[in-house]
Amino acid sequence: MKVKTGLRQAVCLLLLALGLSTFSAPVFAVTVEKGDRAPMFVTDTLDGGTFDLKEHLGKNIVLLNFWSVFCRDCLSRIEAMNKIHDLYQERNFELIGIAGDPPTERMLTQVKKYAAKMHFDVVLDPELDIFVSYGVEIIPFAVLLDRDGTVVMAIQSLDPEPLKEISKAIEALTVIKSLVKE
Repeated sequence: MKVKTGLRQAVCLLLLALGLSTFSAPVFAVTVEKGDRAPMFVTDTLDGGTFDLKEHLGKNIVLLNFWSVFCRDCLSRIEAMNKIHDLYQERNFELIGIAGDPPTERMLTQVKKYAAKMHFDVVLDPELDIFVSYGVEIIPFAVLLDRDGTVVMAIQSLDPEPLKEISKAIEALTVIKSLVKE
């Protein structure tokens, strides 16, 4: 397992060093799809705490945003993701950024720098285990989960059109929740 992780990190670092703005997951990765159960995970937060996905499901719709400081497209989408967060945060919605950056002090500093611009929480995936469990092949990558932890959508790009689709899906999920309450 350690050899696979080290090899995976080395390949990612090499690709990123060559100026590629996307993460390339191992060939055996399978991207989660609509209707799949979301892989559960526990990981570290930027402030040294622990994030457990299970604790955020049940009452909240969760959007997982996979990114890296090496990904220019990811960084250019921060403002759009902030808008989604701000628009739905009062409607039982959470946006969680998952930073897949090498576990060095320099990278942690860079992640914190960009996370400070985000209106949502950021968790760490330095070994890329969460990336692999979700089958992330290209970043930015987003996965929308309903309250039960079922994948509603998985999008490998966050161009403006998919952002609209994410908003529509969140709207539908929050409307369903309010109808159930009445």
